[in-house]
Amino acid sequence: MLDLLLIPAALLVLLAVRAVRRGDHRLHGHLMTMAFTVVAVRLVLRPTAFPPWHLETGLALLGLAGGTLVLGHLSLAWREGRGWNPAIPRIHRACGTLTLLLTALATLLWLARARP
Repeated sequence: MLDLLLIPAALLVLLAVRAVRRGDHRLHGHLMTMAFTVVAVRLVLRPTAFPPWHLETGLALLGLAGGTLVLGHLSLAWREGRGWNPAIPRIHRACGTLTLLLTALATLLWLARARP
């Protein structure tokens, strides 16, 4: 039942990608932060019957997403003229792509798992 929390997170990510394509970088950041929070709540509320590698994989992906959020904050600061490194948006984009790909792979593996 807790897996239903992943549906709003996926919708928030889709809306965030749409916002960044329209050029609304601040809205993109807010939507991604909301998606991160929903997934973090889902991870905290996990059933105790989950194997340990579920928690470890989730925490690793959450850490990668958190790092990407920090890079996104720095990227937004650079776009608004308050940053110092022009390479930050490129690094943020690469980390975001990596996070999205690894999350999709983990989701596919989770869906393909053997159910008791």
